[in-house]
Amino acid sequence: MLRLVSLFTLLVITSSLGLQNFVQAQSQQDTKLIPFFDNLNNPVPVGFPKGQQLDISPPPPKLNAFDNEVLKVCGSIGSNVSPNQFKNLLSANPQVLEKIQQATSGELRAGRRRRSDFLQDLTNIWFKNKGFEHIFCGEIYNENDIGGLHFYGRYLQLQNQGIAGRLPNNSQREEVVPGVIYTMGVEIKLRNRIIRDVIKGYGYLSNAEEMLVDATKAFKLQGNLEGACIYNVRDAETGKTFPTIFVRKENAIITYYPDATPSGRQCKTS
Repeated sequence: MLRLVSLFTLLVITSSLGLQNFVQAQSQQDTKLIPFFDNLNNPVPVGFPKGQQLDISPPPPKLNAFDNEVLKVCGSIGSNVSPNQFKNLLSANPQVLEKIQQATSGELRAGRRRRSDFLQDLTNIWFKNKGFEHIFCGEIYNENDIGGLHFYGRYLQLQNQGIAGRLPNNSQREEVVPGVIYTMGVEIKLRNRIIRDVIKGYGYLSNAEEMLVDATKAFKLQGNLEGACIYNVRDAETGKTFPTIFVRKENAIITYYPDATPSGRQCKTS
């Protein structure tokens, strides 16, 4: 009899745990996501500027053909991007590759101006530390850590897929420079999990091509200097200048993102 009772108790506990996990997973899937972008004027309290209420969900950005090609290379969230995919992307868009080469005075390494050599060197600096995947696509480290994710096109794609939105109850970490910089927490629905990160963000003025050009130019300008620095970017269309954080390590790009409240040393600009 004791054995039967123990067996019955075990079955009840197992069933309860299974039901609890099912309910938890169902609850996660039913969680309403707050959009990154909308066409409403809905100001909310933010951490910066302190004491102000600003709209942190601007209208959806208009993606161009190259933006969409970058997103295609990124694939689903959590996927890996190969160096060959990057090479193929730029080989199929020679006008973008040419702009990057012009911005870096024709070479990333001395004497390697031939287009094929430049593309190889460019691939090396963007993939040795997974900088491209980190910045443009975003990486899933664990349930409380999303790496990178600084391209507005990726935010729009994830929102349209219905799998990501702005993290609620996170106003103290949110920063807004209207029409320029948006910093917020993010939550992503990934299968039966919700991945959260309290601080992510993107620049509203930079498309994928501009990000590639500006970050590669910043890399070239630093020479042999490693680490993080503040790199000011001027948007050609609006004339606005905004600060970004550029980080390199072991002669390759780590990350690059806009920051409304940067601190640290200035990047070299010549």
